[in-house]
Amino acid sequence: MDVVVPAHNEEFGIIACLDRLAESVEVNRVVVVANGCADRTAELARAHPSAPLVVEVPEPGKAAALNAGDALCVDFPRAYLDADIELRGADLDALAAATREPGVAAAMPAARLDLTGASWAVRRYYAVWQRLPSVHRAASGRGVYVLTRDAHERLFPLPPELISDDGHVSSTVPDRAVVSSAVVTVTAPRDLRSLVRRRQRVHRGNAHIQQSSAAGSGLATMVTLVRTRQAYLVDVAVFVAVTLLARVLVSTRGGQVGWGTDQSSRTAVRT
Repeated sequence: MDVVVPAHNEEFGIIACLDRLAESVEVNRVVVVANGCADRTAELARAHPSAPLVVEVPEPGKAAALNAGDALCVDFPRAYLDADIELRGADLDALAAATREPGVAAAMPAARLDLTGASWAVRRYYAVWQRLPSVHRAASGRGVYVLTRDAHERLFPLPPELISDDGHVSSTVPDRAVVSSAVVTVTAPRDLRSLVRRRQRVHRGNAHIQQSSAAGSGLATMVTLVRTRQAYLVDVAVFVAVTLLARVLVSTRGGQVGWGTDQSSRTAVRT
């Protein structure tokens, strides 16, 4: 299995990412694409004992980074993994194994949300978000997926304007599987400003693939969550406020939200 890791200013997490990939027994080649970096991402990746192939792309952009890394891969199944997620090597192996099952062209892990250090408002938002039916149905938002050759041919090269690549996988590859035995840890933003920025990117990305970011989050769903005591009114109020603010900002700014690194959820890990 080959793995493509797009990395934009990921010096705080690239070492840990490569350490986890080195634990895999399925991985043959890792391609790190340092795109638009102004830090030591490429330097640290090149110095890693696993000796990944490191490519530097001058402009930031996830789709271009994924395409650049993909062009250097040869093996299938093929994994695409964000540098900032936490996925054990054994879990990545489980995803690769799933793509060898009949009828499975793409595999994604289940997701665990880490709210450590998150502010009160962020926690209130995710108290609702984690209970949305659409969150459990969708395969996007995990930051990692593994493709067979057939699925790859349907998807690559990615459109240059694409933002939500895993959302694109969800909308293009119906014969996909969420592997419950593989779990990715997604770290929540720690403050409200970072949360709104992340939601702006989600709304903009969903617009590109013509999905509704509000799927499953309408008034009826909010009422049901409160009535069944799955969420408090204050949780719903924060969720709705963040959602509306992100939409307004995307609309008024023409969707110009860069694929920036959420520094609020990073910890300093350097060598």
